[in-house]
Amino acid sequence: MGRGEVVGLYYREQKHICGKDYDTAPYMEVDLYPVSAKKHKASRRAKKKEASSLAQQTYNDNRAKRYHVQLVNTNFGKGDFSWTGTYDDDHLPEPGDTHRADLDFTNYIKRLYRWCDRNGVQRPKWVAATEYTTITEDGKICGRHHHHAIIQHTEGLTRDVLEELWSVNGKRIGLTRGEYLDVDHGSVESLVRYISKNKRCARSWRQSRGLEKPKTPPPNDSKWSRRKLDEASTMYIDDTEFWEKKYPGYTLNRVETKVSDGGMRHTIVILRRAECWHGRGNIKQTRRRPV
Repeated sequence: MGRGEVVGLYYREQKHICGKDYDTAPYMEVDLYPVSAKKHKASRRAKKKEASSLAQQTYNDNRAKRYHVQLVNTNFGKGDFSWTGTYDDDHLPEPGDTHRADLDFTNYIKRLYRWCDRNGVQRPKWVAATEYTTITEDGKICGRHHHHAIIQHTEGLTRDVLEELWSVNGKRIGLTRGEYLDVDHGSVESLVRYISKNKRCARSWRQSRGLEKPKTPPPNDSKWSRRKLDEASTMYIDDTEFWEKKYPGYTLNRVETKVSDGGMRHTIVILRRAECWHGRGNIKQTRRRPV
């Protein structure tokens, strides 16, 4: 009987597979944390519900960011685009006018879809974040409305197209830039965290239909004991070989661990699969002018 069983706790291993399956996914995160006997005995459906919401709960400030990292890594990779759209002074919505800013991005996506339909190009998947000009409680104006998006590189879609379409009646409404997605150590985490950087300004996240969610297989409550988890999260926290033996086929990115005020440890193992780019690495990187 493990130590966790003696004190009425189990130590859960919950995988978040960002791809088709464990054997091919380019990115995976693993949560290791204690659960009560009640949660251990919960139905399969209840466990799945907990797993799917784990990275979105307000456990700390990083939870929503973690889910967005997982979502983007599941659907986008090398060869896709990152895009930014800003406003010049003549087109900048008023501070607090989030509806107008949201509508501008909605219309941008509509123009993009129309362009794709006219040119026989598959409509891309996308995720986007709009950061708003925010009026603080003391009346100060924070930031300027602008948009960030990660857009799928479908055959025939180019950076020139993404940039030219940030316009009304052919006239640019601000600075815009499309770039190939920066994939660092098999992940787009740095970009997602950059988008979320400014805590003073309000923002909203949006996404296209049909995005594949990170897969959360049934948890394993018997692989770890408290002693094993404590050792792994302290003695072996930077031991690449240790973690790669635990999760064969993956390369360790890093391990994060925190201990609550009640002495309960929550460890997150972040892994990647080298040279796995969702099969889009060979798309020709040409710049095509919009029609």
